[in-house]
Amino acid sequence: MMSCQQAEEDSLPTVETLPVVSATSSTAVLHGATSGGTKNMLCRGVCFSSSEVFSFGDSPCVSTDAGEGEFSLKTYELIPKHPYFMKAFAVMADGTVIYGKQMTFSTTDFQLPSVSMTGVTDIYASEATLNATLDDEGDYPVTGRGFVYTSNTSVTLEIGADGVKSVLGGVSGNNFSATIADLAVATTYRVRAYAMTENGAGYSEELSFATPDIKPVLFADIEVLENTYSSLKIRSAVTDPQGNTIISSGFCWSSTNKIPTVKNASFEALDATFTLSFSDAVPAKVYYVRPYAETVETGTQYGPVSKLRVVTYDCEGGMVKVVPVNPVFIGWLGDYDQPSMPAKYSQAHDGEFNVNQSVGKNATPTPSQATLSPYCIAKYEVTNKWFCEFLNAYGSSVVKDGTWKGEAILFDAYTDIFYADGKWQVDPQYVNCPATGVSFYGAEAFCRFFGGYLPTEAQWEVAARGNVYSNDPAVPMYRYSGSNDLNDIAVWANGTARLRCEDVGQYRPNQLGLYDMSGNAQEMTSSWYVNYSATYKESAMPSNKLIVIRGGRAQRGVTSTFQCCSRDAYAITGTVTYSNYIGFRFACDPEDED
Repeated sequence: MMSCQQAEEDSLPTVETLPVVSATSSTAVLHGATSGGTKNMLCRGVCFSSSEVFSFGDSPCVSTDAGEGEFSLKTYELIPKHPYFMKAFAVMADGTVIYGKQMTFSTTDFQLPSVSMTGVTDIYASEATLNATLDDEGDYPVTGRGFVYTSNTSVTLEIGADGVKSVLGGVSGNNFSATIADLAVATTYRVRAYAMTENGAGYSEELSFATPDIKPVLFADIEVLENTYSSLKIRSAVTDPQGNTIISSGFCWSSTNKIPTVKNASFEALDATFTLSFSDAVPAKVYYVRPYAETVETGTQYGPVSKLRVVTYDCEGGMVKVVPVNPVFIGWLGDYDQPSMPAKYSQAHDGEFNVNQSVGKNATPTPSQATLSPYCIAKYEVTNKWFCEFLNAYGSSVVKDGTWKGEAILFDAYTDIFYADGKWQVDPQYVNCPATGVSFYGAEAFCRFFGGYLPTEAQWEVAARGNVYSNDPAVPMYRYSGSNDLNDIAVWANGTARLRCEDVGQYRPNQLGLYDMSGNAQEMTSSWYVNYSATYKESAMPSNKLIVIRGGRAQRGVTSTFQCCSRDAYAITGTVTYSNYIGFRFACDPEDED
């Protein structure tokens, strides 16, 4: 006879599928129950599918440990507003799968963000401030908040509709607001707030407001009287009060708020014709400025906003914006022998690239994956002309502040630049040569002074490649910066010794219009010379204080050192015999495109 224990071990569970009582646009809580047969049960759960015919082995499922009674399991990443079939299951030790009855459930339509208008304030003849709050994010992350508005009474008030303008809001917690300008006098406007997601925008109820029926004060265009590396002076005036009684007038300005007011920015009351000198002007600093007038009839009125930038180094109009096609691979090579073949990784001296392995500091390294934000980089290497300009404005031969305070800016024995007659200068024949014999500290000081930075190794390489990562013959990725023939694009020792660098920009540029990224001066980066990892990252300063230099130098005749992915080490603590071949290139963040 079979024992009671044997009968229990051989018995199969009863499996029941229970209805779904909680489902959203992308999730659902699935329910089931089992009784008996737990001895040889491995697990239990619910499988589901868009198809009516499915099983445990060929469909998504959620599971839990073996047991008896009811169980609940949550599943994610479902399709909004979609029907599903489901059935509970139990998996036994011998591979048998026991199912409950098949049932159905549906996800809901996805929930967009919920926003509310909280009012319109500071309504003037030509502008107003819109205010709103985010009540609920909905099912997807909010990527932006703002407002849509129009004076047209018949159009649908949504982003992209004809005659509808939109503006992003400044965010403070759940609240957000924006000041809109250039409104018409005595006009009624419709407005709605919105919160944007990858699946669309949620909108608030509609509000309306009207600008007052009074002509605005008219101002003269802002005139720049002086713009140097340390000063910015401007002038404007009230040209026509248009019936307003003016109490005072002047400027309001901000470096962060693009529509400054007397409430959210700096301001200064002046005379009817007024000038302003900015006390905190430094190279590349941006100000949003506009004139204002306090009136008896309508309070504060404003003129148009002007965006003003303190003069800075811009490579004489030659700054190039780079928008990397992410992800990029630092140290990546294509198959140059067969350009129609798929791209492949290079091999370093320590073997083939492994994505989980740190790799060495080889001259031609194995690649490291990077994701970069847009940046700007100079068309040319910084020249002696511009470095003299910097030194004379900076007023010091040593770094004046920061981490490298007191460090020498130049290596006198390796530079063409000298101090005479009370200023820094260079022999006229070397004015347009790369500024070499500059210390790392001096290169950093130059870039900081002008509102930028030395490019990272990753930024440098992407720019040198022309932002191309392709083996498509129609969009070639060259071995050197702009060509597979070094003679087309580089100053290098091709059988003839080069005693110095040459004028910048004498050879063909690369795909981005950048010159001399292979050859002429080898260029300092801000990256420390350490092992690459599978995912590119900037590292802390190593004890030997070596930085990465890129691009090959005119002194050299070995072609492999000029490849876009070749790298060298350079000690920042002193000179080397080739310091007169080491220069740098300026980089900076893109200027806001208002």
